[in-house]
Amino acid sequence: MPMWRTGISINQRGFTLVELVIVIVVLSLVSLLSLPLLTDRGEGDERLVIRRLAGTVKQLYNEATLTRDEHLLVFNFRRNSVTTFRQRSGVGGAETEPFGRELSLEPLKLTQIDVEGKGSFRNGQVTVRVLPLGWMEQTRLFLMRGSGTEVELDFSPLTGSVTIDDDFATVQ
Repeated sequence: MPMWRTGISINQRGFTLVELVIVIVVLSLVSLLSLPLLTDRGEGDERLVIRRLAGTVKQLYNEATLTRDEHLLVFNFRRNSVTTFRQRSGVGGAETEPFGRELSLEPLKLTQIDVEGKGSFRNGQVTVRVLPLGWMEQTRLFLMRGSGTEVELDFSPLTGSVTIDDDFATVQ
């Protein structure tokens, strides 16, 4: 076998045509399988918004229990968003300060909020209180998907957990 002075073989072989075709076929299969995951973002965005909202409610519930401050969830129909606030008790009364940032509900559309003891709302702003002793106002939230189906979120007053009920399944 001919060799260079450095010990490297001169008879180097490249890839065969069969090996190149196999690599191209494998790469094509991987791209075909991953393409639907990348293009179907609508439902993923909706689930992300629902999870963020459920996490925000649970965070406010836990924060109110730990700090003994009342917290507020303010739903705005016109802006299709929810904003959170903390009410600190002070000498001169309670002062309200923002807690976190505004959460947009897009691509979902806020259609109705039912708050036990307050009624049913379809416009304006609705405030849901999270009290410091481990209780929040029982609330049912209705969101419309882009496909026209409705998602219902029930806020548990005793645990701060959110039950998600859509047309396909109920998830806690």
